[in-house]
Amino acid sequence: MIIPAKLIAVLALVFLSQVSLAVEPAENKPEIKMDHAMGKMDDAKMMEHLKTRQEQILKMHDLSNKILAETDPKKKQALKDEQLELIKAEHMQMMSMHHQKMMNMGK
Repeated sequence: MIIPAKLIAVLALVFLSQVSLAVEPAENKPEIKMDHAMGKMDDAKMMEHLKTRQEQILKMHDLSNKILAETDPKKKQALKDEQLELIKAEHMQMMSMHHQKMMNMGK
């Protein structure tokens, strides 16, 4: 059986692309510096923030499960509206933080 040259070329490219994606050892990677508000938080404040974020995520998941389980269209829509309000609140909080960061950078 003769393998066409194009197939060999494609296989070689796939192999080489996989080799180039190899991960460098951790000691060779430069340290990532956080250049945002989260980078300035101490550990206790960071944990508080992460726990708050976890609660928001759990509420969203809980509402998603309730929406999926609900069969009454009106109740389902009410749950979707409630979830949308949570999303809006999170968005406004993130935008406020972003705006605050931008204002602080101008100083």
